[in-house]
Amino acid sequence: MKAFVVLSMALAVASCAAVDDSSSKKDKRGLWDLGYGHDSHGFDDYHSVNHLTTTITKKVPVPYPVEVEKHVPVHVKVPYPVEVEKKVPVYVEKKVPVYVEKKVPVHVDRPVPYPVEVKVPVVQKEYVEVPKPYAVHVEKPVPVVVHKPVYVEKPVPVTVTIKKHEKKHWW
Repeated sequence: MKAFVVLSMALAVASCAAVDDSSSKKDKRGLWDLGYGHDSHGFDDYHSVNHLTTTITKKVPVPYPVEVEKHVPVHVKVPYPVEVEKKVPVYVEKKVPVYVEKKVPVHVDRPVPYPVEVKVPVVQKEYVEVPKPYAVHVEKPVPVVVHKPVYVEKPVPVTVTIKKHEKKHWW
């Protein structure tokens, strides 16, 4: 299989290399092709080649700035009228001014000469009796000896492998 793939790839590469470029210049040069600038009529013929030099001048346009106007869509939120099907009276509450008393800090030039007692409530611990565990007597079972064995039938899956013997040929 590998040989077939290798041979088909080699055949494909050889056929691609053998393809003639049909887009190349098709000038008639004679039987013997000696290059692009020579007329080849035979091996011993020598012709001189005249070279013409011409200078072509062209004007190259200079780049200039061009203003391009681009239209970019921008979403603008505009209020629009909405029809109300049912006319329902709406009650608007009037706001009433309310006076709020503000506490202003006052500077004291002399500190208080005696300690100020602040009463802090302290929670007293309360002790509760918890019932403690007590000993319980449990009877121990006596071991009994069984003289005849007891069989319990239980299905157990077993895998069996069978080897197949193949006959070997002498050739």
